[in-house]
Amino acid sequence: MSRLFTVVALIVSAFCFASVLAAPNDASRKDQIFFVNGQIYCDPCAFQLQSRLSKPLKGVKVTFECTKGEKNVTFVKESTTDKDGFYNIKVHGYHEEEVCMVKPVNTKGTCTTFMENNIIVPTKMEGVVRVVRVVKPLAFGTKTIDEECYKLANELGLDKIDDN
Repeated sequence: MSRLFTVVALIVSAFCFASVLAAPNDASRKDQIFFVNGQIYCDPCAFQLQSRLSKPLKGVKVTFECTKGEKNVTFVKESTTDKDGFYNIKVHGYHEEEVCMVKPVNTKGTCTTFMENNIIVPTKMEGVVRVVRVVKPLAFGTKTIDEECYKLANELGLDKIDDN
């Protein structure tokens, strides 16, 4: 019985030692690369969800920013949406101890009112490590509600449209 215990203890020790060797070190953390992908669209109905009346926004500036603490910015990378409203930001480094956000800014056209807060991007290496982090679609709204939206709201069974 003690021989079995010794063998099990050696195997467990070997696994523990191997996991320490496999843990990312500071050098590999700096070399880590992941991508943040998302889409930005215009919501002329203020539904805060994509509908058939939504249009992708081309040329929107998107900033990926990581901070440690209140104001200590540790990483900033910008991108711009393509004709289909998609962006792809290549992020270097290991940002597990930081808060990282996507911040879109649109100053062109009629769709310039951002409809949500900045989106926090998960950067912790928990479970399966993914190279691509997909962010939910982000919407900008118009100052006035498109007339077609009232018809669509009725079709979708929505009670009302918030037309501020």
